Amino acid sequence: MGLLVGLPMKLLHMLLVVLRLAWPLLLVLLVWYLLRRRRRRGQTRWEQPPEPEFDGPVVDVDFEEVDGDQEGS
Repeated sequence: MGLLVGLPMKLLHMLLVVLRLAWPLLLVLLVWYLLRRRRRRGQTRWEQPPEPEFDGPVVDVDFEEVDGDQEGS
């Protein structure tokens, strides 16, 4: 009779100890996953992207060659 009552009680006790030790580990893994996901997503929608910093002049102009001096027409 002791085995019929003692074995399930011992198994239940072992299960509860494993669950008690697993909660902090699961919590750390959840926080790590959420932080990684947030960093991977990048900038949030409501923030303006930062202005780029340039070390020198930036030229972004397309020039057209014009024959002669034409003004206004």
